[in-house]
Amino acid sequence: MSEITQSANIGARAATGAALMVVARLLTRAIDLGSMLVLTRILLPADFGLVAIAGSLCAMMETILELQINQALLRLPVVGRSYYDTAFTIGLIRGAVLMAILVLSAIPLARFYHDVRLLPLVCFLGLSPVMRGIMSPRMVVFQKNLSFYRDFAIEISGKSISFIFGTAMALLTHSYWAIALNTVMYSGAMMVQSYCFAPYRPRLTLREFHVFTGFIGWLTVAQIVSALNWQFERLLLGKVMSRSGLGMFSTAVDITNIPFLALFGPMSRPLLAAFSHLADNREKLAASYQKTSIAMATVGLPLLVGESLVADSAVRVIVGPAWMGAAPMVRWLALSLTPAVFTLATWPLLLAFGRTQALLRRNLLEFGIKFPLAVCGVLWIGFSAIIAARFASELASDIFGLFLVRSLTDLGVWEQVLGWKRSAGAVLFMAMVVEGLKWFLPPVDTLAHAVIDLFSCSVCGIVAYVGGLYALWFAEGRPNSIEKLVFDRSCIILSSLKERRSVMSRKNVSFSIGKPAVEHGSQDTLN
Repeated sequence: MSEITQSANIGARAATGAALMVVARLLTRAIDLGSMLVLTRILLPADFGLVAIAGSLCAMMETILELQINQALLRLPVVGRSYYDTAFTIGLIRGAVLMAILVLSAIPLARFYHDVRLLPLVCFLGLSPVMRGIMSPRMVVFQKNLSFYRDFAIEISGKSISFIFGTAMALLTHSYWAIALNTVMYSGAMMVQSYCFAPYRPRLTLREFHVFTGFIGWLTVAQIVSALNWQFERLLLGKVMSRSGLGMFSTAVDITNIPFLALFGPMSRPLLAAFSHLADNREKLAASYQKTSIAMATVGLPLLVGESLVADSAVRVIVGPAWMGAAPMVRWLALSLTPAVFTLATWPLLLAFGRTQALLRRNLLEFGIKFPLAVCGVLWIGFSAIIAARFASELASDIFGLFLVRSLTDLGVWEQVLGWKRSAGAVLFMAMVVEGLKWFLPPVDTLAHAVIDLFSCSVCGIVAYVGGLYALWFAEGRPNSIEKLVFDRSCIILSSLKERRSVMSRKNVSFSIGKPAVEHGSQDTLN
């Protein structure tokens, strides 16, 4: 097989794997949305605020102690039994250490927030990261082959099981434990199913520990900084805000992240595998990265801006009028994430090259800007300081990422930035159209009005964005990009539908021509 054919096959399989995982995440986020629709109408904002504090501690400790075991196995040309055993043993030790830290941390956490309910809640939620860490390591075999349908099945069924148990718990008890059970059941179901798809009998050994040390070193420190960067907000707000206010913020973050994480979260594994295959060919790697980066901006930017535009109606429809305090939070949180869409592909690119020190420097830069702005701002200004701190840190991280990509792929900084100009232009056009439409729509003061606003603005925004995007694409001479891919596929589908309709039409004409003759012959016979 030629190098070009092999590269094309890798790209096609990576694209298929990414698409499959995106669909899986979209479906799981749809289930999350359904769960939110149910739980927010049964439980109180204070319940969500309480679980947010415990969940933030668990998420922070999980990220700090997260070991990139799969990434280390993916880089190996051949994975033997001893590597699987070592990976499982490391995951088991990590889970035991994590649970011990959480149990010890739960006591001072409960005292700090003056709420004894946090002690058992943290201990229970700690089971979730422990179970995720001891999933079958043999799942990496399918990921190396860019086959992700098993991950797809695990994601969907795990989320469905957690939804059923969480909803039942909420209906029966009206307790915050329903939120915790939802989280833990998801991880437990995924762990059990991983052994069904990739059978593995664990054996404890650290024989191949040296293979994982490169990922455990700098990457572990980078994860510690990342964990502090993303989780200290809720812990800080939990001290200065009421439980209801924190519940509003936590729900706003979840609503904002639903489309963002659904599309881009599952892409990391296929992209890491694809970039690892192309690491020796810098020219093809640069082209692959640029197309990926442009595609992410083309899809992600209108999602976040659109989410901000319909924040009021979306909150009223999704979680109800009692949660309207979260609407301005959703509006500004969505906009604060916009810089992130431009360099999302940098993380798998750096991991493919083993540049964990660069990841650490990037996370330190982001944390160094965000932490002082957020802490000082919350004390003097309030919630808006979190938005400003997020945006400033994401923007600085983006600029740093542009130079990192240039050093790895020889893509110029300006060349990367120019790749996003059509998306930015189309989004500005979309925002103007949607804001203009709102002048003719009723105020979002009832559920019916909210549904009308959400539907009208969404449809109008999609049409405006797609129209603006393709107008700019045609103006540039129809370059080879995601627009061309979608345009060509659409033309093929339309051509196929026209051909099928033409065939059906010819069949109908033949039938209608032959039918009178038969009827005429039958009439003559009767006569």
